[in-house]
Formats: sequence, structure tokens, C-alpha cells
Amino acid sequence: MIEIFRGSYIEAMNIKNLLENNDIPVFTANEYMSSIQPWSVSAGGNGSAILKVQEKDLENGKKIIDEYNKGEYVLDL
Repeated sequence: MIEIFRGSYIEAMNIKNLLENNDIPVFTANEYMSSIQPWSVSAGGNGSAILKVQEKDLENGKKIIDEYNKGEYVLDL
């Protein structure tokens, strides 16, 4: 599996949901520790949640994340 995203727990879960809704399976590293004690898994707690995808899904996943970063997805709360 290849790392596709590293960030805060909340943002990682938003991106994970977007990827999974587009049929891209996602593995989350540090999922629980990044929400409880992010500073224990990364310096200063930055980038504590890590998302990984299979190599075959990497290109499509990056496209979805780029669209998310450009604000093309509206996340209803």
C-alpha cells in the first residue's frame, strides 16, 4: 500500500470517506492514536493520521484529493 495523504485525524476521515465513496479501499495508519494523542505518533501532532491505498488506486485517489483541496466537494455537516 502507498501513502496518499497525511494530516489531521478529522481531515483524514473526510478524505477517507470521499475515497471510499468512490470505491477506493483505504487503510488508515495511526487512526486511534491520532485522535487521542496525535503528538505521540508525530512531532507536534502534525500529520498524525496516514491514509494508504493500493497502487492501482493511487492516480484516481490523488485526483479526488486534488478536487477536495480545490473545494470542489461540499461536505454536509
